[in-house]
Amino acid sequence: MTTNMEELEQYKIRLDMALKTANLCIFEVDLLQQKYTYFANSEAIFGIKAETILQDIDTYSALPADAYQKAVSNYFAHPDDHATIDIAFQNIYQGHSASYEARMHANNSKYKWCRIDVTPIMDAHKPIKMIGVITDINSLKQETLALEKAVHFDIFTGLYNKPSFLEIAHQKLMQKPHLQYAVIVSDIDNFKLINDTYGHLAGDDIILSIAQHLQTTFRNQDIIGRFGGDEFIIFVNDIPSISWLCEKIQSLLICSVTTEIACSNSIGIAMYPQDANNLETLIQYADKALYQAKKQKGTYSFYQK
Repeated sequence: MTTNMEELEQYKIRLDMALKTANLCIFEVDLLQQKYTYFANSEAIFGIKAETILQDIDTYSALPADAYQKAVSNYFAHPDDHATIDIAFQNIYQGHSASYEARMHANNSKYKWCRIDVTPIMDAHKPIKMIGVITDINSLKQETLALEKAVHFDIFTGLYNKPSFLEIAHQKLMQKPHLQYAVIVSDIDNFKLINDTYGHLAGDDIILSIAQHLQTTFRNQDIIGRFGGDEFIIFVNDIPSISWLCEKIQSLLICSVTTEIACSNSIGIAMYPQDANNLETLIQYADKALYQAKKQKGTYSFYQK
């Protein structure tokens, strides 16, 4: 008996070493009792002892099934990843394994990206327990996200670059062709003169100021891009009204006013479906409208056939 206990203890030590070396955390859940029964190496992932985590979530066991699932998701996962957690729970309760990535934490620790692999233990064709493995992929995920950002976004302003803008705006237009859209092209008046007079750092500050103003002026559903230099483009998705659109555009005409520098934007607009039925032509027509606005400067012009 002593030998068996010693062997079991040695096995546990080797398992702990393996988990620490691989930077893994494993856990077990009694699905019938809605109770986490085991957590190993949680310190490596969350910086929190297993005993603390088990104690924190023990009170959830008395909740109804839906409330239990929600409470566990709130405890462990970032709110934006709750839908991913819900799908994993559904798979487990249907007797299927699940693998997913989510931002995880415990006991209000800092979020980090993790890969979670879970599988059910079945009895009479019903899941009675769940075994899970949590892998820390935070560094790899951050590198991947940085690369994706470099591919899709303008590094200086954080707005969409030209290829990504064109791809996303085209998709929006094709997905819901019955809606009303607008393409807005904006260009800073006399920007070369500003750079020559005040220096390129001042010009950079204006570019950043415009980018930030565009992001606060338009909605998350609108697509904002920088086509290079001092040219910006906006794809306005599902326009509520022309008056609403004109109010937004009017707020963009003054791009920067300081004690030293005052500058303005010229803006061209093309409308879908009135002016054109495809993105490429809309951009061409918005450019033509911009050309007209540039003759006066500090104003906007809708495309006219």
